[in-house]
Amino acid sequence: MKRGVFFCLPAVLLFFALTASAALAQDASRAPKKIQLTPADAAAAAEAVTVHSHAFASKTDAGRAFKHSQSPKLSQLASRTSARLSEAASSGFDGSDKLRFPGDLTNFFGGPTVGFAQSHPIFMVPIGGSCPAPSCWGDPLTFLDEYGESGLSHVTDQYVGESGDARYTLGDAFAITYAPTPSTAPLTDANIRAIVHAVASLAGETGYNHVFHVFLPPGQDECFTAAATSCYSPDVPASFVFCAYHSSVTFKDIGHVLYSVEPFQNVLGCQVRAGTVNGQLIDSTNSTLSHELTETITDPDGDAWLNFTDNGMFLEEIGDECDLLFIDPNTLNIFGDPTEFRVGRHRFATQPEYSNEDHGCAVRP
Repeated sequence: MKRGVFFCLPAVLLFFALTASAALAQDASRAPKKIQLTPADAAAAAEAVTVHSHAFASKTDAGRAFKHSQSPKLSQLASRTSARLSEAASSGFDGSDKLRFPGDLTNFFGGPTVGFAQSHPIFMVPIGGSCPAPSCWGDPLTFLDEYGESGLSHVTDQYVGESGDARYTLGDAFAITYAPTPSTAPLTDANIRAIVHAVASLAGETGYNHVFHVFLPPGQDECFTAAATSCYSPDVPASFVFCAYHSSVTFKDIGHVLYSVEPFQNVLGCQVRAGTVNGQLIDSTNSTLSHELTETITDPDGDAWLNFTDNGMFLEEIGDECDLLFIDPNTLNIFGDPTEFRVGRHRFATQPEYSNEDHGCAVRP
């Protein structure tokens, strides 16, 4: 018996050596690629046309006031989708009982969805390395790598008409070193579009099968415009109306691009409650990331799966309806209240997403 153990030992050691080498190679392959912006990227951003932009409201007084103000008017949606409107009205929205549950979503305008996509993280790294990528944001690479194997991703099957595993995968990650700006001069969505243009044009990956996620470091404010009235700005409460958002934009040179913006989530107004499985940093990042990715999949251009029930959720997307809340009884601060689930060896805690099949929030079909 001892002899058998002795002769197996070299094989065991070899196995662990090969496993360790494979893990190191995998980590090296996932290391973010460094990239620099050029004046051409800023010019392309200035000429680009934003098709859709939808923000995830902060859990603040300003965020609650902002939440419904961003919803597009039906007339705006109709004019943008007039070619599909008559067909959708006659076949896609039949008024049957299955559409009368308060939270159910409807693709009334027949807009596109995303059945397959690679996610491409873009980490904005402050000069001096005070926020190393990706650990500064927790562990978003693992979440994006395993999202496609999760039941959470399969909640989207009913909306995109696909059901296979690994339809949503992790592509190349990128890092851009930059000088952070003060709250008096926040980054704007024009800056984000330039960042996305730089990466998408270099990678040659555009269209509905690629989603770029821009991660901003702690302390970096970002606003939709230079007017700085609608922002991620924890240090300026009056304008702190969103935690993240997803957008689609059309550039003149490289075409249609999908992206999301994830400012630093482990702040009051965006973070999940304390005591989650991976801690507030990781789970706050992943919960918001799952919100933006799943909404991009089911409503990339703002004319696909939306709520058309006049009940306070009108024109909300799949993630908006399931942003469950926890109120700290001691401080009365409001946090996200995520649901825990397992994918392989990993446990995650994110918000659920709305399922028409269940007529409620779910983390699996």
